[in-house]
Parts: sequence; structure tokens; C-alpha cells
Amino acid sequence: MTDVPKASELSEILREMCTQIAEAAPEGWLRATANGFADKQDVGLAGVSYRLAASDEHAVEVDLRRGLRQAYRVSGASEQGLSIELTVDASGRFEAVTGLGVSRLSHPKRGFMYVLKPETLPPNPGDEQEKPVNPTPAGDPEEAVRLLREYLGRRAELLCGMLDDPSGILPAPLPPSRLEEVESRLNVALPADLRALYGVADGDGQVGLFGRMSWWMDTSGVAAVHGGDRHWAPRHWRDRPFAPFRPFVHDADPPGTVRRSVDRRGWIPFVIGTDGNYLAVDMDPASGGRPGQVIRIGSGYYHGPTYVADSVTALLRRYVDALARGDHRIGEDGDLWIDVPEPHKGAGTHLQTLRVTEDDEANLQLARQAPFLRAVELSRCRSADLTALREAPVETLDIDLKTIDLAPLAGHPTLRAVTLTTPHPVDLGTLRTLPRLEGLDLSRASTHGIRAIAELKGLLYLALRYEQWQELWAYTDRMPALAAAFLAGKVPYDKVADWTAQLNVRIVDRRPTAQQIHHGHR
Repeated sequence: MTDVPKASELSEILREMCTQIAEAAPEGWLRATANGFADKQDVGLAGVSYRLAASDEHAVEVDLRRGLRQAYRVSGASEQGLSIELTVDASGRFEAVTGLGVSRLSHPKRGFMYVLKPETLPPNPGDEQEKPVNPTPAGDPEEAVRLLREYLGRRAELLCGMLDDPSGILPAPLPPSRLEEVESRLNVALPADLRALYGVADGDGQVGLFGRMSWWMDTSGVAAVHGGDRHWAPRHWRDRPFAPFRPFVHDADPPGTVRRSVDRRGWIPFVIGTDGNYLAVDMDPASGGRPGQVIRIGSGYYHGPTYVADSVTALLRRYVDALARGDHRIGEDGDLWIDVPEPHKGAGTHLQTLRVTEDDEANLQLARQAPFLRAVELSRCRSADLTALREAPVETLDIDLKTIDLAPLAGHPTLRAVTLTTPHPVDLGTLRTLPRLEGLDLSRASTHGIRAIAELKGLLYLALRYEQWQELWAYTDRMPALAAAFLAGKVPYDKVADWTAQLNVRIVDRRPTAQQIHHGHR
């Protein structure tokens, strides 16, 4: 909530700007409107428009840059830009609406993003998957404890008896009452096998039982990570500025075991790696998974998690078996390296992304035998027949072709995000027939039939060049209820101000909150 001193200071700055507008007004004016934009680099003003008594409109250049800079500084907009709309009556009354949400983005995609509805994010594909067919955990708490003790014993033998007493190398067990408190904080129950392990030791004290550069966290660490910001999971449009619309998430291998999400509240990290990634127990699996299965998540898994084992018990068994086979070595520093194979390495055995580049005619026939194909990328090809994609469950399509014909994709049931790059005009009419289309980037495309965008009712994100936005608005007053918009290119700030003002008028329900509206008399 805006604090009172800042709100008062901002209102005074806006009042001074309105006084400037009134002083520059022509004879017979009734009302004036102005739209401005400011961020940490510059300011822009779309001009001041005066309505005269004869119902004429008269534009006047009024230098409000100083006020815009001051308003931005006082507003606390930080990395976000500040948009301002001023309305001044000849009677002396004024109203100002301020809003945050405009961000300047630079390389590799220069332009401005305007987040219109920050609470409206792209749908999560994992939410659409079915619950597990077998809801019983695969882990066994008694076996898990036995395996842990066997594992520690084998480690002790290999390291010359240094670790012969498990209680000497591991933290003390966690009392059951304390574990219940932790689970209450998590708001998710731990699987029984991991719970039993915490009854032996509260983590590994950074011994690295689950990998030389990884540590089994104590329960305080588990609760802190689980309830923290979970930095690997984008929760805002600006968390992924150069890929703002990414509904595509890989399916794990085996398919259908892990939900197609980047993060879920039912995923509880319990091992942290120095690379910023985690082993987590999955208490919210997909139809082919089991509660308590182990997955890898983190910043290195932005395309989705990987499946590791059906339980912590099974993971421990792999470590014990590896030591029994002799799949290990001891480093000069005394560290134990254990070669623990993971049978599933992500999406390697199932084609989920098809990339074709620098072909005269892009060959898409592989798509006909790819039941898990989710993303197609075509770059620097002359043309492509998209017919082969009709039956594939493709969700994202990124096409860079000399010529593009979208007609074969008419009615495609799963296509969610489309990016087009082409020097020759592409007919957008087919987009009307895509029931799931939620993201569209035409900023590097030549198009005709741009008014078709107005009929894309489910569209959440749209990226266009300034002249494309102008063309769209010239054809229609109707607009999809966008959650975020992108203005591509190196655009003058006066045009940015005009663009934000147009979006507010055409898309946003203009009923500002008490923190956004300022009014009074000059």
C-alpha cells in the first residue's frame, strides 16, 4: 500500500503538472488530457489535447518532463515504469491516474513490456493432468532406514573407519513432535520413507550423502526453501522478460509421471546442490507417477523437472548397489565419488521439440510419429508445409520462414503460443480458429488481416511493432483482454506514452484503486 507521505508528495507533483497544462491552454478550453510515461532512463509525453467549447480538439506541446521525472522518483516504481494520465478541467478540478507495470527490455529483444493484469498468468499445463492412477507411495520407511544404515556402513569401510559411527557424522535425529511442526509449516506431508530418515538424522550435516556437491537439508532448511521465493519458478510476467509466454514444459521421462510444471507446492526440495538445483519429493504426481517419487527441479530445469526414482527408498538402494558394485572412487581430498546412474535423463527418448533450420523446404514428417511433440521451431527456411503438424499435440510454434501459410493449422486444438518471423505478408485469418491460442508475437513479421487479432478472445500476450499496434487500432476498437503487451523496437518515449494510454483505454477496466487515483483543485 502506498504510504501517506509519498502519496501526498506525488499528488503535489501532479498538481503542479496540471497547473502547467492549464497555463498553456488556448482560449475557450473546457478540458485537457495528457498521457505520460517515465522510467529510470527517460520520460515520454504523448502531447496535451484540449477540448474547446466548439467541440474541437487542439493539441499543444507542454514540457512536463521535469514533473514526470519527479513523479517516477517519488512513486517508488523502481525497475517498473510509471504511466500517468492527467485530466484537467477549466474549472480548476483535476484528476490523475497513475499505474505501474511498464518495463523497458533491452537485448536480445528490445522494446517495452506493459503488464496490464499481473494476476492473470498463462495456464499451467500441469494443472490439466490427471491424478495418479496408483495413489499409494512406493517407498518403504523400514527399508529406507535399513538402506541408510547399510550405506553409511559401506562408506565407513571405504573411508578407513572414519565414519563407523553414523551418529558421529550425522546430526541428531528429529523428535516426532518437531517433525510434525515442520510438516505443519510445509502444509504438505512428507512421504513416510523420508520422514523415517529424519528420525535417524536431521539431514546429513553437509557430508554429501546424495552427491559430492549436494547436501541433504535439515528440516529447517527444507521448510525455508519450500516456503521461500522458489527463485527457479517464474511467478510474474517480468520473471521471464525474453520469453514472456512459455506454456511449453517438457514431459518427464517416463511420460506422465511428473506434472508438466516448472514448480508446484506439492514438490518439497530436500537435497540442495551447489548448482542451485534440488532433489525434491513429489507429493502431487501425474497419472503415471507415485506420491513420494523423487524429481530434479531448479533453475537448470526451466523446461520442466526430470524424474529420478519412484521413492527416496529406491534412490538410497541405488547408492548401496553402486557401492556394492564398486562404482565409486575416492579423491585425493578424501571425498567419495559414487557413480549412481539415473535411468531417465529427461525427455531424451521422446521427441518433444522439433527444430529445423536452413532448409529450402522444411521437412516436418517426424511430427507424424511424435505423440509427445510440444514445440516446433523453424528458422531460416524458405517455406514449410505445416500439414504434418495437424495431429501432433504442438503447443508452441516459432516460425522464421520466407513465406508462411497457416491454413493447414486451422482448428488446431492444442496450439497456445505462436511467433512468426517473415518478410512476406502472412494471412492471420487462421488464428481465429485456434481455440487455445494465448500468446502471439508478430513483431518480426509482415502481416495482413491484422484485425483478426480483435477476435482472439483468449489471447493473454501480444507483441507488435508500434506501426502494427496503430494499424490494429485503426481497424477496430475491440481488443482481446490482454494480461501483458509488448511494444517491439527502439521506440521514442512519446510513442511509448501514447501506446500505454491506448492500452489503458482499450483493454483495462478503468476503475482505479485509492492508491492509483489523485484528484483535487489547482
